[in-house]
Amino acid sequence: MLSPLPALSVPPALPRYRRYQRRCYLSFPWTDRVFLVNNLENRTALVTGSSRGIGAAIARKLAMHGAEVFIHGSRNAEVGQKVADEIRSEGGKAEFLVADLLEPESVVELFERLGGRAEKLDILINNAGIFGGDALESVELEDIQRVLTVNVTSLIIATREFVRRTKSRNGKIINISSAAARFPGLNASLYAASKAAVDALARSWAIELGPRGITVNSVSPGLIDTEMSAQHMPNRETVLRGVALRRMGLPDDIADVVLFLASDQSRWITGQVIPADGGQVAAATVLRTL
Repeated sequence: MLSPLPALSVPPALPRYRRYQRRCYLSFPWTDRVFLVNNLENRTALVTGSSRGIGAAIARKLAMHGAEVFIHGSRNAEVGQKVADEIRSEGGKAEFLVADLLEPESVVELFERLGGRAEKLDILINNAGIFGGDALESVELEDIQRVLTVNVTSLIIATREFVRRTKSRNGKIINISSAAARFPGLNASLYAASKAAVDALARSWAIELGPRGITVNSVSPGLIDTEMSAQHMPNRETVLRGVALRRMGLPDDIADVVLFLASDQSRWITGQVIPADGGQVAAATVLRTL
């Protein structure tokens, strides 16, 4: 039976994020220790591609649990700034940064703008990604370069800069992959290959960075209700017949998995690809043809 913790009560007037953190405290009768579930107080995170969709949900979730969050967007500064403003208005800590991932040099510049604050980064969420490609015979060199630059090259550079600069003893690197890397699909081989690379990098980096105490994992979302999926996924009802839970996932469904991996509760997990797909059994591009 969990006992109440009156000493940690928070006045109702405090912003929503602070009130939420109060509800995450647990105390146990057999110990005088107090635990904050998924506590990210005094941690700093950079979330790429976090001006909307899954990335924005992740940024909000980490901030809600106490992390200072750097929100990143490639172009639409107004949207990304709005996410940062919302977090701050609720009592969280957030700042918006711009870097065009089609220009990998801008990733280095982003870390240079952080200056000494980059040394305090604890968490890197490699969420940014784009969909691209077509039937193999229709894929152009420009398509290949565009998808691989954003989904793979810029991800590698962001992780390299994080590893070079961080002095954290609680380093967490979390890649956001896709079920496309696990299920063969139709006319999506380029995107699938880019996300398979993301998973392979996580496994390799886990071994390489383990001696430094840095964990590296990949989260593999299935069908998630975002602007990106709406553009590329007609016939949703047909597709959902191949999902055990019979619904589209929500960005928060992925953010909760990322939150766990970013917290100390996941300290013994590294080098893993974690499906978060509601029991999806095949690629969306295949399911929509059934």
